[in-house]
Amino acid sequence: MQQKTGRAVNAPIIALLVCMYAIVAMSDNYKGIFVPTFKESFHVSNTKIGYLMTVSLLAYAVFQYFGGMLIEKLGYKRVILTGSLLAMTALTLIVFCNGYLMLLAGMFVLNAGMALFNVTVSTLGPALTVASTAILMNMIVASYSASNTVLQQVSGILLAKGISWQSFYAFMFVCLAVLCLWLMLIKIPYRPQVSMDAKPINKNAIFKNKMLYLYVLVAAFYLGTEYGMGSWLVNYMSECYHLAADERAIYMTIFVGIRTVSLLLGGFVSDRLGLYKSIMVYAGVGTVLLGTGIAMGQSGLIIISIGGVAFAVIFPAIISSIKTVFRESTSYATGFILMGGTLGAMCISTSMGVLNDVIGAQNAFYLMPLCMLMTLVMTLRIRAKTAPVDKEF
Repeated sequence: MQQKTGRAVNAPIIALLVCMYAIVAMSDNYKGIFVPTFKESFHVSNTKIGYLMTVSLLAYAVFQYFGGMLIEKLGYKRVILTGSLLAMTALTLIVFCNGYLMLLAGMFVLNAGMALFNVTVSTLGPALTVASTAILMNMIVASYSASNTVLQQVSGILLAKGISWQSFYAFMFVCLAVLCLWLMLIKIPYRPQVSMDAKPINKNAIFKNKMLYLYVLVAAFYLGTEYGMGSWLVNYMSECYHLAADERAIYMTIFVGIRTVSLLLGGFVSDRLGLYKSIMVYAGVGTVLLGTGIAMGQSGLIIISIGGVAFAVIFPAIISSIKTVFRESTSYATGFILMGGTLGAMCISTSMGVLNDVIGAQNAFYLMPLCMLMTLVMTLRIRAKTAPVDKEF
């Protein structure tokens, strides 16, 4: 049984979750911000940067999949501590690394820790006894996006002033140390909910359902776009238009800021239009804005930044709609779709690195609107198969 707790107990837990997502935001954004710096410091090509992104996503996919199992065995507090220790070990490697392979190893371990953070937030947040779980989770996700906005602007200014990239990761280490101290001082009385009398999951039936693979594809194409923008937009501005760090930060701040505002309003849009229609509308808008922005050259960077509006509603709507297809095994199907989608996004990220070297950053970046277009196409296929049963979606 889940224990009932009051607001006094929930407040420090909510603060912990918000801080965890802020740290995840640091991890996710630093990779993209420092792409030009990594290339210069370690004398590596775009292809090797693509491998770096691939390794990061691989760790994220694998440890997200097993994170839920660890939570059931160890509980929330121990998994958060495990993620923190993994991340702190990785940051030590990254700060003192003297070669590309050491950086690669550090990024793998860092993203393993961040995956444990992400799965903990995704499971502990909804478990809290609050008036509205939806509002709580919206607030927590918005904190991630707000952190992105601040990080983009501040990092650009500090890099322009000559602050080393290692200093950013050292600051992240300090944040994790403070979080561990905070974790030790609070109680987390909630336990993972595991149904003892549920029917065994029929995995064969799930894997025979073609809709599972359509969902993996739609998740892969969307996540490929989202991760691709976070990882390669800075490199695109640097290689194609030779913008300085503070100039790149302005466009990234606009992109993430618009996404944050869109995130706060997106729930109302989904309620109004329905899940599938929301995905299609936002994917369509994203395709047009990103494609037009790239075609316009440097003057189109502001259009690409405005494209952040498309990155707030799609993924939550995809995840929420899974229950309309997999009613008896939603959690298992969701876990598989997340893993498959992340692995697909990993392949897209690797392709971006290779394409940057083969056809140039300008042409390679067209992969982003193409992936967003494929998100729309896959959603249309899913909607066509579910429409007779779930017209309200």
